[in-house]
Parts: sequence; C-alpha cells; structure tokens
Amino acid sequence: LPYRVRWQDLKDLFRKAGTVLRADVSLGPDNRSRGHGTVLLATAEDAGRAIDMFNGYSWQTRILEVRPDRLPPDFDSLNPNPTPFSTVSSPGTFASPQIPGSSLGGFTDFDYNLLGFDRPSSSSGNAGRNLFVGNLPFHCQWQDLKDLFRQAGTIVRADVALGQDGRSRGFGTVVFANDYDSERAVKMFNGYEYNGRVLKVHFDK
Repeated sequence: LPYRVRWQDLKDLFRKAGTVLRADVSLGPDNRSRGHGTVLLATAEDAGRAIDMFNGYSWQTRILEVRPDRLPPDFDSLNPNPTPFSTVSSPGTFASPQIPGSSLGGFTDFDYNLLGFDRPSSSSGNAGRNLFVGNLPFHCQWQDLKDLFRQAGTIVRADVALGQDGRSRGFGTVVFANDYDSERAVKMFNGYEYNGRVLKVHFDK
C-alpha cells in the first residue's frame, strides 16, 4: 500500500467491489503505515470481485497485491461457514483477520455470528476463550497483541480497540481456540509488564 493511505482510503477504494464491513491499515509504533492492511467484505462474491479488481492494481504508483487472508490452521474446524477476508499487502507481508464491531466489554452479536460462534452465554462454552486485555501501550496494534499472546496457544482473533481518530484506546480482546490456552494466557500475562505498562488480563464478561 502507498504509505500515506489510511483505513478510510482503503475502505473507499474497496467499496467499488462490494460492501466493506471493515478496513484496517497496519501501523508501526510511530503510528505510520507499514504498507499493508486487511479488508473484510460482506460476501465471498464481493471478496472475489475485490481480488479480481485490485490485485495488480496501480494505486498512487504502487502495485497492490490482494489475496484471501490466511486464517489459523484450525479456524475451519471452529467455523464451518468461513467469512471472506482479503489481505492487501506488499510482497512478503501477512495479516490476520479483523472483524468489525468489538467494543469495551466484548463482541457484538454480529461478531459472533460472523465467526460462526454462539454467544458466550450459550452452552457452547466459548465464554472461557475470550480475554479482555487492558492497559496496552498505545502504539500496540492487533498484530503485536496476537504475536505476544501466541506464546500461550492458538489464537482465533486479536483486536485492539480504536477511537474515531484511528488511534488505540489502550485495550483489546483476544479469542483463543480453546479454554486451556486462554487460561494459560491469563496466568502468563495478567500483571505482565509490556513496554513499560502492566497488563490487566481477565476473561471477557
């Protein structure tokens, strides 16, 4: 991606292919673009059209590489109805799925439906897999959060809450593939010092 492109620009471009639920541009610690991002489209048809339209597309003198995003290897078993993701990147970069709508305290019904999960209050037992992570450094992006918590086990998704200005609000959520990994993550990272800040990690209510 051109380095001056923000998520709003990415969303505006990909809207030509279909309904964009969310667009994200990966930012470094200095809040500058890393040159890649993710776009979540409403349907597989829209995602396919976006790839056809924009893979190899010249945008502000840069040639885009657009492909379906790579999901965790066990994601298909968790989610029988996978949602289409597209990754927009420069060669050699990878991004993880981003789902819209997460806010303080957890995910919306829309998030759970999109991931193919039941809400945690159901008998599915997913409540034990969702963690709230507070007191994050403000430069921490979802990629950083995922990389950190990956030490505890398999992550289905990681999210950092962003304000309207696109900056971190200092908290996020992590969804693990199983209860064992999430419990280990709480033991490992609650009270853990990360870039000078002591993390608060607990099961999401």
